[in-house]
Amino acid sequence: MSEERHLQKMTVWASLFLEPGETIRVAAWGPSSEFGYVLGVGSGRIAAVTGRHVYVFESPLWGRMSRPRGVVAKHRIGSVRIRLRGWALHVGDERMAVHLNHRGRARRVAALAADMSRPEPAPPAARRDG
Repeated sequence: MSEERHLQKMTVWASLFLEPGETIRVAAWGPSSEFGYVLGVGSGRIAAVTGRHVYVFESPLWGRMSRPRGVVAKHRIGSVRIRLRGWALHVGDERMAVHLNHRGRARRVAALAADMSRPEPAPPAARRDG
């Protein structure tokens, strides 16, 4: 399944928790902690970015096909710090471990949220030559 198709499915699965008109632009999956990753137990987390918000969803599984079953955190883009350190993706106070397969997606989550939080560049001022 293509990445675009999977994000469309993810938007449908998460539609109960999204605001009207929001679509998921990028998402990363993983366990709720490194401990769960090592032992292979525990609940999963999904970090997702829409046009207006960054969400952290709870899910029963860690994998890409897991479906959100609740919202752990929801922040307006630019209102919270997002960073990827080692195996952990931090969204505000929330933290999730990131599968090796999803590190690229986790980087895109952090980059897209950071890029969208930047103010639009001001248009160059009209100069008068004279």
